[in-house]
Amino acid sequence: MTIPIETWWLPRPSKSKYPGSFPLHFESKLFQLYPVFPYSRILQPFGGMALYGKRCDINPDTDPDYCCDAHNLPFPNNSEFDFVLLDPPYSDDYAAQLYRTGKLHKKKYVSEAVRVCKPGGYIAHYDIVLNPRPEGTGFDRIIVVLTRMYHKPRICCIYKKDR
Repeated sequence: MTIPIETWWLPRPSKSKYPGSFPLHFESKLFQLYPVFPYSRILQPFGGMALYGKRCDINPDTDPDYCCDAHNLPFPNNSEFDFVLLDPPYSDDYAAQLYRTGKLHKKKYVSEAVRVCKPGGYIAHYDIVLNPRPEGTGFDRIIVVLTRMYHKPRICCIYKKDR
């Protein structure tokens, strides 16, 4: 099986200047590839200052739609979400320094994203490493995101949830 791999070079930082936010144009470009309407069918469990969809965040200062932990999402199994976009802090130290949160449990928050995504929907994991395919999904594509010189690339693995 061949997995499509793309490279995007995007400006950084985003207009929000919120620590850890996506590069400028990332979300709009992603949702041109995966058009989801209405946008309320998109879920961002680490929503922060996300532009699209329902935003969940543990930090109430970001004014999320749902103030909750991505490790325990308040939605039923196989919810109405066509697309779940994960953009977690990239390490426990990073989470503590920037967001004053506790330890990250990657398997738990990824399995939560798969759990709440509807069958046939997509889960994207934006990170600094290539992540394995979660159980109950198949690889759809990989996007390598470059921002500026001397900055680490980001890797967005996109999975399709089994029916």
